[in-house]
Amino acid sequence: MNLFLTKENIAIHYKTRGNGYPVILLHGVFQDMDVFTPLIKTLSKQYQVISIDLRGHGLSDTPHDSRVDDYISDIQQLLSALFINSAYVIGLELGATIATGLTYKNPDLINGMVLINPTDDHTTFPDNRIYDRHADEIRTMSDHEKEKYLLRFRYKNIKQAKKFVKTHIPTNDLQTMEEEITVKRSFKDFDIISLLPDIKTRTLIISGLHDWKILYSEGERMSELLPNADFKLFEQSGELPFVEEKEKFLKVLTEFLD
Repeated sequence: MNLFLTKENIAIHYKTRGNGYPVILLHGVFQDMDVFTPLIKTLSKQYQVISIDLRGHGLSDTPHDSRVDDYISDIQQLLSALFINSAYVIGLELGATIATGLTYKNPDLINGMVLINPTDDHTTFPDNRIYDRHADEIRTMSDHEKEKYLLRFRYKNIKQAKKFVKTHIPTNDLQTMEEEITVKRSFKDFDIISLLPDIKTRTLIISGLHDWKILYSEGERMSELLPNADFKLFEQSGELPFVEEKEKFLKVLTEFLD
């Protein structure tokens, strides 16, 4: 197990695989590096893939308080320790928020960024939005019934997505309420919109049409504000386009990276 200790004494769990130009993978909230398993095997044939458990997730430490800048600092320090001075970054959902902040602060470090289902609204937590939109339908359901009902608003291919989530996305059952609140609060009111016009880095934004947690229109708006961005809508996907439309995703991603 690879652990990197930051100057703030936060242990960050990471893995590297493959050789070649570095590609950094940043998962979403309440996930860990394993969410990118479908990408790592393919990308590592041509690139050095650095997957990271963000602070508060996976096998990394969980501080009592964190903000987006803290996630960015952890990654900057890790990359410096790995002697990486140029890389691509791929971020999923709120991992895309961190990728954007990392690129904004380090334009010479990040050669290109890929944002998967990014959000431009940090006033509310994305998971809460889908509950709010369907409050009338789910308010009397048990937690299990709610999750089952809401699957249709998260994925296009529900059977395929359920199988993947079961094996690659951890539950947060072992998280304390305090830890869960800390993670949610860390993104609160982050002003991503103001950063976008100043980011000149090549950017690919991929959004799933059937993701009702983070709407594809958010990614579309971000692409219009970024000076050098391309937007791709995956019409047969929800939250996990690299799972739900894997072949198409890898084709689009490879073309961008190459």
